[in-house]
Amino acid sequence: MKICGIIVEYNPLHNGHLWQIQTVRQQLQPDVLVVVMSGNFVQRGDFAIIDKWQRAQMALEAGVDLVVELPFYGAVQPANIFALEALTILQQLQVDTLVFGSEYPKLDYYQLARQIEPITAQATNFVDFHNTYATQFNQAIEQQMGIKVSQPNQLLGLAYAQASLKLNYPLQLTALRRQGQVQHDEVAFQGKYASASAIRQALWQQQPFASAVPQFVAAQLFSLPLIGWHKFFPYLKYRLLTASLAELEHIYQMNEGLEYKFQQEIKDAVNLTDFLRRVKSKRYTYARLRRLCLYTLLDITASQMQQMRQQRYLHVLGFTHRGQDHLHQIKKSLTLPLITKVTQKLGNRNGIMARSVQAYRILGLINISEQNFGRQPLRRK
Repeated sequence: MKICGIIVEYNPLHNGHLWQIQTVRQQLQPDVLVVVMSGNFVQRGDFAIIDKWQRAQMALEAGVDLVVELPFYGAVQPANIFALEALTILQQLQVDTLVFGSEYPKLDYYQLARQIEPITAQATNFVDFHNTYATQFNQAIEQQMGIKVSQPNQLLGLAYAQASLKLNYPLQLTALRRQGQVQHDEVAFQGKYASASAIRQALWQQQPFASAVPQFVAAQLFSLPLIGWHKFFPYLKYRLLTASLAELEHIYQMNEGLEYKFQQEIKDAVNLTDFLRRVKSKRYTYARLRRLCLYTLLDITASQMQQMRQQRYLHVLGFTHRGQDHLHQIKKSLTLPLITKVTQKLGNRNGIMARSVQAYRILGLINISEQNFGRQPLRRK
């Protein structure tokens, strides 16, 4: 059997994603197409604009066979951990080919990953506080190898190759050229393709976006409540104003005195964008700071994050008959728990999903429906 996988956020699913799914179907002809999809929190420290079940339904309608959640402990992380946790799930699901979009699809990502291993080993030496870790890493690659690696999906492709080597997981990497424009910070549409960030910005600004997404996605985006930081910033502000410095010191990735900066700058900040500008320095990217805001809001400590990553699981969000049959075939070979129903035992204080369940409860503050208990995998013929 040929099992293809894609690592996604679908925030939201757009025409570029649909093109990718259709291209995989046509060119690779997989028996099963699997996606590992971030839950309600995404890699750059943001909330997914609509919940994980709605996005899983969109994935199934677009032609995917199996949707498995990338839990919080893998979804809201820098690229290397994001890739490692996603590939751990793909390996469990016996995926043999990983497909991803890239600005440079002809690049040999495995060769590059092997070549930069000495640079990666020197990462602890990147202590220039006038540049971010990513900038220093990219500069080291360019200086020592003469190769510029800077585009987001190019960096993710490299992270996938590095994770594959680390896991000793012989995965075929298939890069497809991204369709349309790749400007992430502007509402700029070219034909029927636009980035997910441009579409989100259009949604928040109530500008036209329907030409960039499939019709079945547009219909839901017009009717569903949208989720974003603007609804949760007051809770972050309360948390920072009332927590002690000792409590903040234990938050995951809260280091180098950032707890002092956070408490100092939150007092006059009026929204998250304003707050991030106040705490931004050359040392940290906005994505890094936004992730830290999310860890703080959800009270995720370093020890809790470590514990979550030691209690990995496979949470199935949806499948077709082919996806369900594939799960039945591999079920006995799985070494991680396969979860199709979140029970009280899994979600209670000592359960392996305890922290994830607790994190998702914050969505109830804005009347988003229960995300775990009572939910079963979506089914599509």
